Amino acid sequence: MNRDLLSKEMISQVRGEDEQKQTSGSYRAATGRNPISRLLDYVSGVFTPILPAMIGAGMIKVLISILMSLGFLFSDQQVFTSLLSSQQAYTILLVISDGVFYFLPILFAASAARKLNSNMFVAAAIGASVLHPRLTELFQSGEEVRFGDLSVIDGQSASSIILMLIVVWMASYVEKWLDKHTPYWLKVVAVPTLTLMIFIPLMIFIPLMMFVLGPLWGYLGQHLSDGLAWLFDNAGVFAGLLLGGAMSLLIMAGMQYIMVPIMISSLATLGYDHVFPVVVAAILAQAGAAFGVLFKSKNVKVKTLAFWTGLLAMMGVVEPAMYGVTMRFKKPFVAALIGGALGGAFMSLFETEAMAIGGISGLPSLGLFVGPTFIYAILGMLISLVTAGVVTYFMGFVDENEELPKASSSVLDSSALSDMAVEKTLNV
Repeated sequence: MNRDLLSKEMISQVRGEDEQKQTSGSYRAATGRNPISRLLDYVSGVFTPILPAMIGAGMIKVLISILMSLGFLFSDQQVFTSLLSSQQAYTILLVISDGVFYFLPILFAASAARKLNSNMFVAAAIGASVLHPRLTELFQSGEEVRFGDLSVIDGQSASSIILMLIVVWMASYVEKWLDKHTPYWLKVVAVPTLTLMIFIPLMIFIPLMMFVLGPLWGYLGQHLSDGLAWLFDNAGVFAGLLLGGAMSLLIMAGMQYIMVPIMISSLATLGYDHVFPVVVAAILAQAGAAFGVLFKSKNVKVKTLAFWTGLLAMMGVVEPAMYGVTMRFKKPFVAALIGGALGGAFMSLFETEAMAIGGISGLPSLGLFVGPTFIYAILGMLISLVTAGVVTYFMGFVDENEELPKASSSVLDSSALSDMAVEKTLNV
């Protein structure tokens, strides 16, 4: 076999590239649109291939919640049904439902690399590095973690969707530069080796994420948390409006947990919390926006996806609806922000109290609001849900055609191919 042909074949296998090549003629080309629209398209397109796994895991989360509410399953791992007789059943179900969300940075990095036409597995290794158990042990030790004179941010902040997006994007340029400037007879070894050497141990982008971007993200999160805490103490309605409207953006930035210490402190000192109801309102707004897409869209596949992801969002699993539906069509995402803001303002206006905080925040969290303000919790959820749905319906969005345009596979980009994969899954 010709040496050039052999080298190209081996490199193709090592780099893990798709046979389908992206071209500038893609029917989903993002040129000519504003940067925010392109960013939302990109993030949504990256999540599209992951949606089936997220939906499946989300349904198991819902199942766990239902079993626990009916008294068939307990978090102390005691199960009292013949079907789930093992005492480890709760743990097993929890691991299955949480696995995709815990390792989401890895899946996201691989999908982003695929969309950028770079090496998926090197990107996955970047995502895996911030979740490594040894690194987790360092942070759990309670001591400050440093690399020389640099402070290291914990994996939770470093695995932010936005930070991972930046790092994988930078990684794609370095990999392509190496591929272009490395002699063909060295590529099969040099490109993956040098790429890993650059990204994984200590050279450029992992340190950039952990030592620069991560601490900056943590610094911003801390100040946002302090600012919101001050607003809840001094301007309750405005605080609810702001947090309810911005919660989806915080989730996207990986800062959704910045208010947890405030919630815990409030519960410990007052016996109730005013922040968690606003968070629940924002989650229900994403569900409402997804249902707005369900009623507005003429595409059967989009309607099916909107229904199931909206149902999951109502049950507290918001990522499939947010990344797979509302962000994908853009205007529904704005509608969700509006619904969350109004619902959050209502919750704060009537000082809705949560008697506890839970790991899931949709309808299953209703029991946490039982008390003197229970009716306001229900009304606040309805306001968020209905407002987001109505705004989505009347604001409208660019719907997708029932059939993809007739084009050869050579001009279908990775986002289009991913959409087809999701549709195939939904049709099974």
